[in-house]
Amino acid sequence: MKKTLIVGAVLTAFAAAASAQQASSVTLYGIVDVNVAQSKTFGSATTPATTVTGMNVYSPTNPRGSRFGLRGSEDLGGGLRGIFQIEGAINPENGTTSANNQLFNRHAWVGLAGGFGELTVGRQETMHRVMNNLNFNDVATEGELSVTTANSGLQLMQNFGTRVDNAVRYTSPVMSGVQVRVQSAMGQRVTASTNGMLLTYSNGPLRAALTYEYYDGTGVTGIDRWNQVTTMSGQYNLGFMTVALGYQWTDRLLASNAANTLTSAATLGEHKAYNLGVIYPVTKELSLRVQYTESNTKTPAVGTTAATSRDHARTGVSARYAFSPRTYAYLAYTEKKVDVPTATANKNSLGLGISHAF
Repeated sequence: MKKTLIVGAVLTAFAAAASAQQASSVTLYGIVDVNVAQSKTFGSATTPATTVTGMNVYSPTNPRGSRFGLRGSEDLGGGLRGIFQIEGAINPENGTTSANNQLFNRHAWVGLAGGFGELTVGRQETMHRVMNNLNFNDVATEGELSVTTANSGLQLMQNFGTRVDNAVRYTSPVMSGVQVRVQSAMGQRVTASTNGMLLTYSNGPLRAALTYEYYDGTGVTGIDRWNQVTTMSGQYNLGFMTVALGYQWTDRLLASNAANTLTSAATLGEHKAYNLGVIYPVTKELSLRVQYTESNTKTPAVGTTAATSRDHARTGVSARYAFSPRTYAYLAYTEKKVDVPTATANKNSLGLGISHAF
């Protein structure tokens, strides 16, 4: 009888320990992505510039981003969980981290999650960055079609600064395929606040997103709501291939949110862009990706400076070979053209790389 009681007590202790371990978890994850790329710039539509870059090893400013991070969750009881994520960029060429002494420059937030959704606070991605990472219209998912720093930039469509500090975000549960994210990043009376929302839908072969984001300088610059970006995007799986479309309109265009860069709403311009992408699976391991983006930026006349209108276009083609769900190699070519070229406006790039996620 005593032996039975002792065994029962031991089993109970083991069960309690296992339950405690399951209640709290921390996961180490990351991506190591390295490529070599060669780019040629053109001073006009047909005349090459004198500078041609050599083979460049990937830098941490590439949008794909080698990174490492930690994410965790703790059961607080009653269906409530404490959650966090910290993530930093790394340079696999020499093992260095990001600039500006930001060890965790990609993510650094903490929050609560439950049946109501998630509430998170800290350094987080902009709503446009989230949309593109979820692969709604950028079929390269900020990957191999931007193989060099000079060719980065979401294929001429804004990602609204990538990340923002002091951000408060609410993420709803998924209801009938629909999920809502709302975020505001306070500028602490130094820079304008960044505000936005993201509405996503995913059901069967159709995935779609609607994003709206803007700066608000009320009390800092005296001008409210500039750089108002609205993006509609979607992706449809036809079975034999996937097609992606996106359209973006920016009203009162100004890229920066610094207080001293905005003096008058009359100086603000307009930006429109669209893209079309296709993912074609040749085999289970090999897929081809093609994407075309075109944009137009207009600025009003200010004083003696005439109004301007400039068109940009970029074409990207890549092949991705998956050795496993986490490791793949890619070969990519991009071509960027501007209708009013400067010394380095037009650029062709070719890159070969390998990516591993852990």
